[in-house]
Amino acid sequence: MEFVEKIKQLQERANGLIDNLQTEEATKNALIMPFLNALGYDVFNPLEVVPEYIADCRLKKDEKVDYAIMKDNKPIILLECKKVENEKLDVKQHAGQLFKYFTASKAKFIILTNGIVYKFFSDIEEPNILDKEPFFTFNLLAFKENHIETLSEFCKENFDLEKAYLNAGNLKYIRQFEEVLEQEYRNPSDDFVRYLLDKSNIYDGVKTAKVIEKHRKTTIEAFNLFMSKIMKTSLDFNLTSKVEEIDKNTDKNTVVTTLEELEGYAIIKAILAENFDINRIAYRDNLSYFNILLDDNILKTICRLYLNKSNKYIAFLVTKEGEKRSTEEKILINSITDIFNFKDRIIDRVNELETNYAKK
Repeated sequence: MEFVEKIKQLQERANGLIDNLQTEEATKNALIMPFLNALGYDVFNPLEVVPEYIADCRLKKDEKVDYAIMKDNKPIILLECKKVENEKLDVKQHAGQLFKYFTASKAKFIILTNGIVYKFFSDIEEPNILDKEPFFTFNLLAFKENHIETLSEFCKENFDLEKAYLNAGNLKYIRQFEEVLEQEYRNPSDDFVRYLLDKSNIYDGVKTAKVIEKHRKTTIEAFNLFMSKIMKTSLDFNLTSKVEEIDKNTDKNTVVTTLEELEGYAIIKAILAENFDINRIAYRDNLSYFNILLDDNILKTICRLYLNKSNKYIAFLVTKEGEKRSTEEKILINSITDIFNFKDRIIDRVNELETNYAKK
């Protein structure tokens, strides 16, 4: 079974058990030990995983780290476990404990976890001094594809201490840069807008507050366009390759997925990426329209795109009060990037689908 499937199964397990885990021990048994097992470690083999590990003889008898992952009889990763109380898992509350265990051992990594959230720490800022903030956080109930890729580096079969430590340093700064970029994407700062104006050399006048405010919206639109291009290039174009092989005399009734339709699909995934697992977003192409679906379920239509004629439309299915059947509302768009203008409506539609199907 692939690693991602193991983690998804553990996610389902967590969703079913989380309300019944009242103690730290229950959390360990139900979630944390299966998590270590998913990483490829034998939790019942003391040569691989040692419970109640004494990091140093100078510590008190009751000062034991919950688990130590071992390699060649040396700890490489420590785990300090807490019961499931909240998903945030306050680092400050446990900072002293983490610092003590990390300093007393020769392990390069320590993980603070409540079975749902896993916070990875090391000594990136200063050797032998535990960083105040984690370089990587994995949330079992809300993870993205790139999080799985990072987590897989800590699997038994993949783990390389030097490589993992080097990547941890990169991740720490990447995470901080990502936060800055996300903030600038949501609400571009005056300095960022001014930087773009300077760098692009398109405005020579004085950059007054009025000018900055005017180009704040331009900055957001530029971000959106850039994201759509990134999403477009990341799509699997295997289908497009097959389309290119179709004979020029193909029957007119054959469905051909165009690059513009795939770009529309990429834009919608970009819109939803912040709030939803985009692996759940799928498409089905038809002769007359391009259908965007949740969970690849035709009953969960997010929207439809009409892009293959001179006039382009985005369409939503609307169910009026007192009526059982939905009607289609088609809205004219000038270009594919106009889809970004319907961000709120697309997000609301997915929330509506989630709510409706949760009741069934």
